[in-house]
Amino acid sequence: MRASSLAELVWLRPDRMPDAAGVTALLHRERPAVAFTYAHAGIAHDVASAPVAALAMTERRSTGRPFTPMAAVGLPSLVEDPTGELFGSELLVEELRRYPPARRYADSPMLCREHWWYLPRLIVSLDVIDVLELPARTGPEDHLLASVDAGRLDLGVATVQHTDSDVISLDPHPAVAPGAAVLLGQDASFPDLERWSQWRWRGRWDGSTLTVASRPQRVGLEPVPGLLQRWRAQRDLERRCRRAIPTP
Repeated sequence: MRASSLAELVWLRPDRMPDAAGVTALLHRERPAVAFTYAHAGIAHDVASAPVAALAMTERRSTGRPFTPMAAVGLPSLVEDPTGELFGSELLVEELRRYPPARRYADSPMLCREHWWYLPRLIVSLDVIDVLELPARTGPEDHLLASVDAGRLDLGVATVQHTDSDVISLDPHPAVAPGAAVLLGQDASFPDLERWSQWRWRGRWDGSTLTVASRPQRVGLEPVPGLLQRWRAQRDLERRCRRAIPTP
């Protein structure tokens, strides 16, 4: 896990439907973890309240030599760090190494003071109960398929050929049990990760086809943003973080 790149987090929503998001996987006190900024507090609380979650590491690009694709399945728990002290002392160095865009906010004491709102985190860790073998994704056409069957998450990697159909034929490896499902794709500009796009379909998986109930507005890596777009994105992240960080 220490050699992983981008990862996929899968969990059960309160309505018992599976959901998924691309994340940066960290290791907190020897447990798989994700350190959400307060801009994503809603997702962090949803994951933490789920009965089970999985952190899949299938992206081979920008990984270390020992990397092995796999997924850790476990019971999620949440530690809120509204001051950022825990994140800054135990996880910041790891995030700076794995997610280069973080360096513009927190790569020095001066930047940390200026972007203080970036350090408070909601840290979701997994008490691992199972480890699944998965094939590596070899490109953006490879997606993570997750289904829920009797409360159990099942995961596989599948190549998506046609994205505009209401019924998507898939051949995941390993095989994925039928059930409510989410199909997550993501791509990024490696190695700087300046651009990072995610997209997902939700629907019903019958073992060979996904009947789509909702689809992404766009698929694939977004264009290079201009200077104004970058500034707006940073200001939006700051506003969302500051709005959600609890006041002492």
